Amino acid sequence: MMNINKIIIGWFSVIASVLVLVTACHETLNVDPLDTTPPEITGFTPKIGQIGTMVSITGTHLRDVTSIKIGGVEANVTRVNRTLVMAEITKDNLSGKIEVTSPYGTAIAEEDFVIEYLRPEVTEWSKETGVFAAMVIKGKNLELVNEISFGTKASVLKSDFELQSDEKIEIIVPYYESDGAVDLVLKYNYGVDPTELVIENAFTLDATAPSVTSISEKAFIGATFDIIGSNLNVVEKVLLEGRELAVELATSEKLTCLVPTDFEVNDNAKIEFVYFGGKMQTSVGNIALKESPCYVWKRITLYGPTHPNVNFFSGITGLSYTPCEFEANAGKIHLALYPGANGLNFGSLYPKDGGLLDKRWTCNGNQISGANGVPLRFRKLKESNEADAKFIKMINEGTLEYFDAEKAAEAGLLYSPMKQVIRYKLEDDMSGGTGGLPYNESNDEGITIGGINLLMVTDKNYKEVLQIGFVKLISVSRTSAADANGTMTIDFYFEKK
Repeated sequence: MMNINKIIIGWFSVIASVLVLVTACHETLNVDPLDTTPPEITGFTPKIGQIGTMVSITGTHLRDVTSIKIGGVEANVTRVNRTLVMAEITKDNLSGKIEVTSPYGTAIAEEDFVIEYLRPEVTEWSKETGVFAAMVIKGKNLELVNEISFGTKASVLKSDFELQSDEKIEIIVPYYESDGAVDLVLKYNYGVDPTELVIENAFTLDATAPSVTSISEKAFIGATFDIIGSNLNVVEKVLLEGRELAVELATSEKLTCLVPTDFEVNDNAKIEFVYFGGKMQTSVGNIALKESPCYVWKRITLYGPTHPNVNFFSGITGLSYTPCEFEANAGKIHLALYPGANGLNFGSLYPKDGGLLDKRWTCNGNQISGANGVPLRFRKLKESNEADAKFIKMINEGTLEYFDAEKAAEAGLLYSPMKQVIRYKLEDDMSGGTGGLPYNESNDEGITIGGINLLMVTDKNYKEVLQIGFVKLISVSRTSAADANGTMTIDFYFEKK
């Protein structure tokens, strides 16, 4: 019985092996031969699309397709089999023929595929702004915009946009000659074709030019003069005989300009404005430049005795001197800055005994002789005093005429009280103040930012006033009330003999 079973199992094994062999032979005999036939296109759908559209291309021999071009530009191939390939439209594709390529050839569809490109849409925009103001445009597909034009007068390129997104563009409006509303033109490419979105009469530029109503009749060299008018805030430069001036005060109605000390006398000096991004330069008037009747030194900085730039200043030469230069020039030096009594001070540079200057100042480690120094006394000018107010007004307006100690006294200027220093304390320091006011504001020694104090050159007994000058405080820099490393910046006016 067991032998019969073995015989049956053996026959089954033989039969199974034969079947496997036959099946294998059959498969081998039915393998497709290498298909080298070029691809063919029988159709595609849809015929029209946008970026991201999936195009189904039908045909034959498409299995080995490696490239699909639409409008001559590669599309994204997403699916391939023998009779169907699919492509995704990219932002670079153009309307035109569909081409499919395999290693064995290229097929071109008979019809063109048409791409519907996105167009920018505007829903909101700034309808009026000033020159160089920000303009905001809102809408859809605004990333496509390459340039924005204001009619044919001016334009802003994409590279100069302040901000650009799909929904918003922000630009700075350029200057152009405005005579009313202009078209707002958004330029973009529809495919490869330059195209425009035109919004008619959509924008008005507020390009109000500066206007001058009056200019000071004359200005002293080294002093200031005023220009009065309207819209002066758009002025970027004031030119005097082609040279840019420092503008000390600028509002929409007034410009206060400083004439440099190296200008020459000129009875008809031309004044020009530069504005609107430097695109406009116009003559606005003339002014007579006169020799200053006094020495005027603007924005002079005095440095404390421990500062690396410690200096002395002369109201005659307009020069600064080092401590080692003091003795040789002592007779023409008027100002030096030093700390004391909870403030920063200007004081006399002539010791009462004709001996050495304060030990704060040294030259190569040695104290400096003050024997030839200038004896000085000081007093605050006050608006409440009629004569003081007159000089304050002339100094602030740049109209200070010739003055000397005698003429000023005749005009009512008082030479008392005589104070030993000009002192600037902390602004809220009340000690030494009067009338419930801080020291700087009310004490005859004190000075405020913008305040003016009288400087008196006296005899060595501090009795007779020989010459006078005026000190106007512009700014102070210090880390403590009496900072020996501090600085004070002033305008200094001194009698010219």
